[in-house]
Amino acid sequence: MEEELVKCLENLKNVVEPETGISIVDLGLVRVSKENGETTIYYIPISAYTSPILVIAVGIQILKECKAKVKVENYYLEEEINKRLEVLINELSRLPSQTTT
Repeated sequence: MEEELVKCLENLKNVVEPETGISIVDLGLVRVSKENGETTIYYIPISAYTSPILVIAVGIQILKECKAKVKVENYYLEEEINKRLEVLINELSRLPSQTTT
């Protein structure tokens, strides 16, 4: 399990904060929590008023890199965006795994 968290954090270095062009990990905008076997990535946008589409885009990138629950914090639309990210992860979890040959 610890290996998954380390890999997740390594993958998150690939996620760039769109307004600065710097990794969200390097900026300290994410934290990872593991409770009851479930990993949650908390993302704090660089500004409370960053464009919502940029916040959603970063949330989707985090989801793609870690395949874990994503929650936005300290943002004026966090409740609405968190609902949408929750729907997205639920829908993705219902899709069959794809393997390449």
